[in-house]
Amino acid sequence: MLTPRVYFKSVIINYFGHLLFVFLFSIILNYQCHASDFQSPRTMALGGASHAAPLLNDSIFLNPSFSSFLPTYSIAFNYGWYNGGTTNPDGSNSYHGHILNGSIQDGRSEMFQAGVSFTRREDARFFHFGASKAMLRNLGVGVGGKWVVLNDSANTSFQDLTLAATFFPEPWLQTALIVDNLLETQKGLALNLHREIILASKWSVLGSVMFYFDPHLFPNLSGSSSFGHELGIEIPVMSDVYLRMGNFRNAQVFYEGAYGRGYAFGIGWVAPKISFDYAVQRAIDPIGATFHQLGMTVYF
Repeated sequence: MLTPRVYFKSVIINYFGHLLFVFLFSIILNYQCHASDFQSPRTMALGGASHAAPLLNDSIFLNPSFSSFLPTYSIAFNYGWYNGGTTNPDGSNSYHGHILNGSIQDGRSEMFQAGVSFTRREDARFFHFGASKAMLRNLGVGVGGKWVVLNDSANTSFQDLTLAATFFPEPWLQTALIVDNLLETQKGLALNLHREIILASKWSVLGSVMFYFDPHLFPNLSGSSSFGHELGIEIPVMSDVYLRMGNFRNAQVFYEGAYGRGYAFGIGWVAPKISFDYAVQRAIDPIGATFHQLGMTVYF
């Protein structure tokens, strides 16, 4: 039986938690955001959100501390293609390209959990790694890194770091604090990789519908460009099929390497040992383009 003190504390936490939820969504349209170096079909369909609960192998890119809560060994492959811009006289698009990604993550080790990934974009090649450790039952900390090689004549390269922590204050709420692009190198700024502080959250409604809201702060930018958000919703339509949607506004579209706005949709099928995901994203500006991506993750 709950004591009056424990009951009162539970009521206060739930009240202010739901109040924060309403407040965040009431201001969402006034924010701007950045996207990560790579987004899987699941993340892309959620508008770039889900830093607080990056399933599949997404924790390598979004939140390295979350891999402590994924006790599986998994291999993922993703392939995306995009086109848009103006139409050439022959009917082809002036803007097009492909993205390849592969990753391996091991969350079964008792010492620490880790993952590595390779991404080939039109502008650069990215090597990501992430490692984490569960400090408590509901708290994990992690560190990530990236080595980037630009696709220029000199093969210019640079490195950067990510620090992260994930905390589960309530069964219906997951939170994460992430500092991405910690070093903020001059070469990284050429790809708009600014230092970024992310306070991410995942909200479970009715035990099945999931809302993701990831507000951002860019401490070295000024004015309205120093704040941002990413927003997504994930709805189960069957026990193993999920519909996803999200939007982004004034965001760094990761396959364009520029700021823009748009929206995305996707679907995923999750079986005990394998999952398939698909997403389509429409960037409205700076370059009107449509991006399709397919992904497969195998679990052991």
